Amino acid sequence: MQRLILVTLGCFWLFMTWQLWRVEYAGQKLGAAVGISTVWDKVRRAPDDSHLQIVHAPSGRLLGGLDWEPKLMAKTTSKVEGQITQIDGYELAMDSGVFFLDAGQGQVRFNLELTLDAASKWQTVRIDFRKLDDQSNLDLHLSALATASNQVLNLGLELHNYTNKIQMPLEDMREPKKFSRALLALRGTGKLTTTTTMFAINKLLDEANFSTQLNFSFELPRKAHLDRLPGVRSDIKVYRVDFEPLKGWPASVYINPTGEILLVRLPQGYELRNTHYYGIARRRTQ
Repeated sequence: MQRLILVTLGCFWLFMTWQLWRVEYAGQKLGAAVGISTVWDKVRRAPDDSHLQIVHAPSGRLLGGLDWEPKLMAKTTSKVEGQITQIDGYELAMDSGVFFLDAGQGQVRFNLELTLDAASKWQTVRIDFRKLDDQSNLDLHLSALATASNQVLNLGLELHNYTNKIQMPLEDMREPKKFSRALLALRGTGKLTTTTTMFAINKLLDEANFSTQLNFSFELPRKAHLDRLPGVRSDIKVYRVDFEPLKGWPASVYINPTGEILLVRLPQGYELRNTHYYGIARRRTQ
């Protein structure tokens, strides 16, 4: 009797899974284009976090990892449990980020948090960067907080025997000379050192033709494509989003129908792999 119940439940699960894929991809073939707004909506509303490991694919070397954590900020006034009546915004976070350095050099830990309003316009960006030695002692702590309401960037620096904080207009980030001067002020260099360093920086910027304003506008992809998740044995259909974080540096993100990030492919063979689909890579000991 127990076997019959298990077989029945198994058949029911397979049937419902098949129906889900049928509804999701009805009439669509691999390579078919999908509106990017559909995929973006799934990513920011994803019910599950993505635990990603940073791997150099050609060598199989584990370099680090992070947790991708989307969060829907909403109010529920309905008496129906789980029903959302008002969306206030979204939160996208890279949490528990770690990047392993060479033996004896320690590691880097980082976090990033982006909050958006209900219309997906950015509100705050928070970055936390820590360099630890091989004994987990703090070597360096760099923090940044940008807010859309006042268009200000707050920077903080902490070293062994030095702490400083500065504030600068976001617009100054577009001008390399102003941004460089702000970083020197954060480090607390003396007036003579600042003047000498800025002279050298300005000369380099002029030679590289970077003395004019930088354009930080990023053209978002306009569409995604249906594809299969590469590098796994199962036939897993996903959305693939291709983009260029920098000109000439193509990258791809593979996303399942619920919005969970499964794979990010970066230039030069670097990848972020979801451990639920690719398994857990182990760090090689020297």
